[in-house]
Amino acid sequence: MTHTAANTLARPRVLLLGDPMSRPEGLERALVRGGFQVTEGDLLPGVEPVGDLPQLVVIAVPQADAALRQVVDLLEPECWRGVPTVALLASGDPAGLVRALEMGTSDAMIGEVNLGELCARLEARLMTRDELGDIHQMQRVHEMMFDIFEELSGTHRQDEIIQTLVRRVGHALDVAHCAFLLAQPGEEYGRIVAVYEQPGVRDLRVELKRYPEVVEAIRTNSAVFIPDIHQHPMHDAIRETWVEQGVQVDIRSVVALPVKLQSSVTGVFILRTVQGDPPLTTRKVGLAETLVRVAAKVLEGEERREAIYRRQTSVPLRDPLTGVGSMDALDRRIREEFERARRYSLSFSLILLDIDGLQDFNDRMGTERGDRLLTDLGSLLQEELRAPDFVSRYGGDEFALILPETDLEGARQSVHRVRNRIAVQPLADLDVRERPHLTAGIVTFPHPSALQTEDLFALVEAALLRGKAQAQERIGTAESVAS
Repeated sequence: MTHTAANTLARPRVLLLGDPMSRPEGLERALVRGGFQVTEGDLLPGVEPVGDLPQLVVIAVPQADAALRQVVDLLEPECWRGVPTVALLASGDPAGLVRALEMGTSDAMIGEVNLGELCARLEARLMTRDELGDIHQMQRVHEMMFDIFEELSGTHRQDEIIQTLVRRVGHALDVAHCAFLLAQPGEEYGRIVAVYEQPGVRDLRVELKRYPEVVEAIRTNSAVFIPDIHQHPMHDAIRETWVEQGVQVDIRSVVALPVKLQSSVTGVFILRTVQGDPPLTTRKVGLAETLVRVAAKVLEGEERREAIYRRQTSVPLRDPLTGVGSMDALDRRIREEFERARRYSLSFSLILLDIDGLQDFNDRMGTERGDRLLTDLGSLLQEELRAPDFVSRYGGDEFALILPETDLEGARQSVHRVRNRIAVQPLADLDVRERPHLTAGIVTFPHPSALQTEDLFALVEAALLRGKAQAQERIGTAESVAS
C-alpha cells in the first residue's frame, strides 16, 4: 500500500500517541490554535495504517523507558520514514533527552513543556524541500532552530526572546541589518527594541513614514520584499526626502516580516542589505519567512504563558497607587536578572531613588497631593526608561530601577535624565521651586560583594545613604561605599 502525506493546503495533522495522562495540560487546544489538526489513535504491531499519514507524531510518556521504546517500535515500518516524531517526557530528567533521541525520535522535550515552543518546533519540522530549496538547506534550518530553542530554554522575558531571535536570524541570513520593531496600528511612531548589529539599542523611537515597507507590512499583515529601494515606487516619497536633506543612503534591499502578537501591538522583523552586499534572493526571503513564522509562535506562546501566569498568581505585581511594579514584582525581577547576568556574563544596575523631603511635603501640601506626586513620578519613570528596564515602588518614598546590560556610568546617566525630566515635566501641578529632588544609590553587577540578590539590596541601600551625605551630585555608588 502506498501512503502519502495529507493535502499540504490543509492544516497539518498531528497524531498523538502514548500515555494521555502524561500530556501537558492544554496540549490539544494549543496545537489547534497553532494551526494543526489533532488526531488520536492506536497503532498495532505489524499492521500498516490505512489512508493518509499524519505530518507529525507527538508521543507523551512519563519518561524515556520501555513505554517510549514500545511506541517508537510501532513506527518502524518504511511508510513512517520521514514523519518527524517528538517525544514529550513528563519527567524533568535531562538524560531522558539523550535516551529519547537514541531510541529514534526526531526531537524531545522534558518536564513542564512550553506549548508555544512545542508548536514552533513542530512548525520547524514541517519545512519541506520545496520551501527551502534543498535538503541541505532544510537540515541547516533545523540545526539553527534547535540552537535557538536551546538558548531560549532559559529565557522567560519577551524582550530577551526578541533579542535572541534578532541575533540568530541576522546571523543565519548574513544580512547587514536585522531589527525588530513594535508599532500600534494607526500610530505615526514605532519603537525598535532589538538590532542585530547594535545590541545596545533597546528602545529607539522612529518615525514610521521613514519605513514605508514596515507601514505596508502592518497594513496588509503580509511580508514585503523590495529588491531595490532606489527603484521601487513604494519609496518614492522617502527618496525625495533624502534628496532634500542631502542624505546618502546605501541601503539596497529591504524585507519587512510582520508578527501579529496577542496584544494590539504588531511586531515587524526588518532585514536590509547595503550596496555591495549580495542581493536578497527569493530563496533567502523564503528562509527568513520560515524562521520568522516559527519565531512568531515562540513569542505568541510566551505572551500567552505570561498572561495566564498574571491571571493565576495571587500576588499583586503592581503598586496600586503609582502603577509601577510592587515589591513582590521587584523581588522576582531582580532574581531573574541576577541569574541571567551570571549565566551569560552580563552586567546590570540596580538604582534606588529617594524623594527628598516627602514627609515635609505631605505635612505642607497634604497626603492627597503627596500621593498625586508619587503617581505622576511613577508615570514619568515608566515613560523615561527603555523597554527592558524595570521600575517598582520601594517603600514609602523610594523607587527601585533595574537596568539590564547597563554599567555604572550608564546608570548614573539614567539618574541625570530622570532629574532633567522632573525639571521640565508637570508634577502634581507644582511649580519649579516646589518640585522634589531625588537622591540616588547605585550598585552594578557583577560586584565582588554581591553573591546573591540580598547582597545587592544591602549594597544599594548603603550607596543611597552615601548619596544623602553628599552636598552636590547626591548619587552614591557601591564603589564609594567600599572606599
